Amino acid sequence: MFTGSKGLLLGATLLAAGLPAMAAEGTPTSVAVAAAPHALLKCPGMTSVPMTADAAQSLPMKLVANLACGQNLTVLSDAEGYTAHVRTVDGKEGYVALMYLTMGASAPVAVRTEAVSANSVNGVARWQAGAAGCDQFHSQGQVIQSMTANGITVQISLQDTGWKLRANIAISNQSAGEVEVLPKQITLDELQPNLHSLHVQDPAKLGHIVNHGIFWTEAMAQPSPSAVAMRSVGVSLNNAAYRTVDTPDYLSEHLNAATPKNRASAYADSADIKALALKSGSLATQQKTAGVVWFERDANARELSLRIPVGGVIFDFPLSFDQKK
Repeated sequence: MFTGSKGLLLGATLLAAGLPAMAAEGTPTSVAVAAAPHALLKCPGMTSVPMTADAAQSLPMKLVANLACGQNLTVLSDAEGYTAHVRTVDGKEGYVALMYLTMGASAPVAVRTEAVSANSVNGVARWQAGAAGCDQFHSQGQVIQSMTANGITVQISLQDTGWKLRANIAISNQSAGEVEVLPKQITLDELQPNLHSLHVQDPAKLGHIVNHGIFWTEAMAQPSPSAVAMRSVGVSLNNAAYRTVDTPDYLSEHLNAATPKNRASAYADSADIKALALKSGSLATQQKTAGVVWFERDANARELSLRIPVGGVIFDFPLSFDQKK
C-alpha cells in the first residue's frame, strides 16, 4: 500500500508538471483584439449636441455634456435604436442621437503642441511683457495684450470712450475640458491715483442711451510700465508688436465689427450694443468667443487692473492711461 501511494504521488507530480507545458502549447501567444468602432459627430447648422446619461434621452434630459460638433467619438455600443453609447476623447461617456453620428468617419487629428503657459501664483496669472505665455501686438489699430495659461488664451484691449470704459475681450479654450465664461465676474480696478473698483455696466441699460459715441475711442490703454518680466531682454512696452509665441489673433474679427470707421457711425443703437456684448456660457474645447464689457469711467485713472476669471485661473492684465496735464 505504501508503494502504491508513492506511485500515485509520483504520477500526480508528473501530471501537474506537464499541465503548464500542455496549456502553453494550446494557448496562442497573442490575442487580436478588434478596435472599438469610431464615429464623427456631425451636426449641420448647430455648434453642439447633447450627450445624456440615458439611452432614451427622455425629458427632462439628464445631461452629461454638450458635445462640440466635428469631434471624434468612440462607439461603445449601438443597438440600432435612437441613440448610441459613446465615449469622448477626454473620457466622458453617454448617449448621442444616431442622426448626428457618421459611423466609421473621423476628423483629422491635429498634432497637439503644448502652448507656452504663463506662471500663476495662488490661481492668479499676471500679464508681464516678455514673460512666458504673454504676448503684445496690434490688431485693427488697437494694442492687444494676450496671455495663455492652462490651455486657455485671453486677449484684451481697453479704450476710454470719453463716456464709458470699453474692454474688448476674447477667450479661446484649447484645454481638454469645458470652461465657463462669466462676464459679470470680470472686474476693473483703478489702482492710481485712487484705489477703487470701476463698476461693470449692464449693456441692456446702455442700449437705451443712443446719443453717446460708445464705440468711439478717445484714449487707448497701454500695458502698465510696471508689468515687465525680470531678466527679459530687448522687450519694450513702447513697441507693441512682439509675440513670444505664434499666438493667433482671436480679437481681430470682433474688433472689425465693433470699431467705427468714422465718428458719425459711432452712435450705435441698443441692438448693436447688446449684440457685441460678451456673452455668458460654456466654451467646449477648441471653441472661442469675443465681446465687449463696459465699465464706469474715471477721467483721472492712470493705473488699472483688468481681471478675468476663467478655467480656474484669474487672468490679470495691468493697464495704464497716459494722463497728460
